[in-house]
Amino acid sequence: MKARLPWSLIPWLPLVLMLVTVAIYIWTLDTGLRPDELTGGDLVTHQYAQVQGRPGNAPGYPLYTMLGWLWFRVGRAILGWAFNPVQVLSFYSTLWGLASLWLLFWLLYRPEVTARNPLLAALLTLFYAVTYFFWYYSVTTEQYTSAIFQTLLLVWLVFRWEAKPSDLTLWLMALVCGAMAANMLTALFILPPLLYLIFSKRPPILKNLKLILQTTLFGLLPLLSYAYIYVRGAQHPEWRGQGDWASTWDWFIHFLSTQQGRDELAPGLTLQNLITPEYPALIWGELTWPVLIGGLIGLGLMGRRMAIFFFGALGIYLIFVTGYRFGNWFQVILPVYPLLVVGFGRGAGWLWERYEQVWARGTIVILLLLLLGYRFGLSLPRADQSHLAGDTGLDPGWAVLADAEAGWTISPRFEEWVALQYLAEIWGAAPVVGLVQPGMPADFITRRAAEAHPNLLDETLYPQAIGATLIQRRAEPLATLPPPAAPLDLPFGDAIRLAGYEVQGEKGTILLYWTTLEPLAVNYTVSVRLWRNSRPIQAEAGPLIQDHQPVWNTYPTSRWQPGHLIADAYTFSLPPGVQPEQVHIVIYQATDGGFENLGDAVFDISWP
Repeated sequence: MKARLPWSLIPWLPLVLMLVTVAIYIWTLDTGLRPDELTGGDLVTHQYAQVQGRPGNAPGYPLYTMLGWLWFRVGRAILGWAFNPVQVLSFYSTLWGLASLWLLFWLLYRPEVTARNPLLAALLTLFYAVTYFFWYYSVTTEQYTSAIFQTLLLVWLVFRWEAKPSDLTLWLMALVCGAMAANMLTALFILPPLLYLIFSKRPPILKNLKLILQTTLFGLLPLLSYAYIYVRGAQHPEWRGQGDWASTWDWFIHFLSTQQGRDELAPGLTLQNLITPEYPALIWGELTWPVLIGGLIGLGLMGRRMAIFFFGALGIYLIFVTGYRFGNWFQVILPVYPLLVVGFGRGAGWLWERYEQVWARGTIVILLLLLLGYRFGLSLPRADQSHLAGDTGLDPGWAVLADAEAGWTISPRFEEWVALQYLAEIWGAAPVVGLVQPGMPADFITRRAAEAHPNLLDETLYPQAIGATLIQRRAEPLATLPPPAAPLDLPFGDAIRLAGYEVQGEKGTILLYWTTLEPLAVNYTVSVRLWRNSRPIQAEAGPLIQDHQPVWNTYPTSRWQPGHLIADAYTFSLPPGVQPEQVHIVIYQATDGGFENLGDAVFDISWP
C-alpha cells in the first residue's frame, strides 16, 4: 500500500519549525559571563564591538559589527523587559542561526534534494538545529552563525544558477562572496568549486569583460565596509590595541593583515601527529555516523556537477583543517556541517521516493526522530548557557555597586574593574560611579583592592568600612556616630567599647562602631554571630559567623587612637525568611595555645 500524506495540509510547517527552535534557543540563551570570559577572548570582544561600534578582532568583521550595533539598540528597546544585555547580545547570534535554519529548510525542500518533502526537510533542519556547535554558537555572542548563513545563501544561489543561470544570480553570488570576505574569510573555501560551476555552465562569461567587471564590483561592494574600521580606529586610537603605528593608515593596514591571527594559525599548520583527541572525531561526534556517511553518499547523488561543487568545497576544508587540527579547526569547519545535512536529505529523499509503502516511510520518520532525540539529549547539557553556576564574572561589580553612591570615585581590584567597566558600558548600570585604574588611589577602595594593593592604606589614613565591599580612605578620623547608627556602650575588656551599630538589612550587613579608651598593644580579631530566639542561626554551611580584624583586616586595633570611631562591617547570607534578633560578639586574640577572649556581649537588634 502506498503512503499518501496530506502535504497540502501543512504549509505552516516551516513556521512551526522556527517557533520550536526559537523556544529552545531562548530557553538555553546565554545569560552571564564567567570571570575568564569577562577578562578577554572573542566572546566579550564581540560584545564590546557591537555595543560601542568599535572594531572587533582583526580584521574587524565590519558588516557583522555594524548590524550588531544596530541590533543591540533595537533589541534592548523591544526585549529589554525580558532579556538582560548579555541575552540581547547573544540573541543577535540567534537571529543569524534562525536565518540559517530557514535557508536550510528550503534547501532540503528543493526538488533536487528531498523532492519537496516538508516532513523530511523539517526533521533534518531540526536535527541540525540541535547539533552542539550550531546550537552553542546560536545562543552565545560569536559570529559563526552568520558565516553559516552566508554559506547556505550561496548554496541556494548555486541551485538557482544550475536551474536557470542569469546575470542577477551571478551578481548576487559575488555579493555574498564579498560579504564572506568582510566577515569570516575561511568561508570562501567554497569559492574555487563555485567558479567551476559558473564558468563551466556559461564559458562565454570569460570573454564578457563588461559582465566580469560588473560582477567584480558587486564582490567588492561589501568590502567598502572596511572604511568603517578605518574611521572608528581614527576616532578612537585607544581601541587599536597594543603597538606603535606611524599613522592611522599604518595601523589600518597592519590590522587588516591579521598578523595576530596568522601568528596563532602558524603553529597549528603541521604534518605531525595526524590524529588528535579532537580531530577528526569531533566531526562524526557532531553529526553522528549515519548523517556523516549518509551525507557523503547523498552528495554523490546530486549529479556530477553539483557533486563536484560539494566535494570540491569539502576537500578544501578537509585539507585546511587537517593542517590546522591543533588550532580552532572545529570553528572553521562549521559551514561544512549543514552541507552534509543537505546531502543526507538527498539520500533520505531518494529512499522516500523509492519505497512508497507506509511501513517504509514510517521507518524513515522513526529513525530520523531517534537521531533527533539522541542529538538533542547529547547536546543539551553542553549547549545550555542559561544561568550557569560559573557565570560569576559580573558579581564583583554588582557587589561594589550595592555599596556605592552617586559621585563616589572608587579604586577597585582588577576583576572588579573589568566587571564595573562592563556594567557601565554594556549594562548601563554604573554611570554615577567614577573608576580609577586598579592600584591607583581614590576616596574609596574595595576590600579586594586593599588586599592586592596594601600601599593604598598607609598609616597616615583612617580607613572606615562602608559596607560589604567598600572602604573609605579618610584623611581625618571619624569623630561622631553617623545618624543612621543606633548608640550603644558595650565594654570589651578595659579599653574597647562598642559605641553603636547600623543594620543594612537589604545587603545582609551589620556595621559596628568601635572606640578605645587607651592605645592597644594587641591586634584583636572580632567574631560576629547572628542569633534568633537566643540561639545561633543555622545556614547550610553551619552557624552564621564571620571573623576578621577590623575594617576588613586593614585597620588593626594596635593602630587605634583614643576617642576615634572605627566603622567595621560584617556581611552574611541569611536563609530565606529568617531575620536575626540578636548579635553575639566575641573579641579575641590568637595565642600559641589557641585563642584568648578579651570579652563578649549579646545585644538585641531590629533587622529591617
